[in-house]
Amino acid sequence: MLACLAPDGTTIGCVSLKPTSEFAVEIHVMGVTDSWQRMGIGRALIKTATEHVASQDTRFLTVKAIAASKSDEYWAAIRASCESVDFLPVEEFPALCSSSDPCLSRIHL
Repeated sequence: MLACLAPDGTTIGCVSLKPTSEFAVEIHVMGVTDSWQRMGIGRALIKTATEHVASQDTRFLTVKAIAASKSDEYWAAIRASCESVDFLPVEEFPALCSSSDPCLSRIHL
């Protein structure tokens, strides 16, 4: 797990990485405290995760999100966030999460 700390030492963001193959690592969980959002913390966590993954000779960083075929403001923001840090949509899985929540897999090279 990688964390971002405030000047007082409290955790304000974190990302948990899960190896899924010899070539790929998935962002399993990621979050930033509400009061610290929209300040570049998530972007910094993704950058650090990308650098960490590359240092381990892993080629891909992946993330799953609910696909755009399900209209939801929260997930739309997550997808936009992924796109802003160069994650590319790869494949939609209609029933991976549940039949009412299609999953979209994204990859970062």
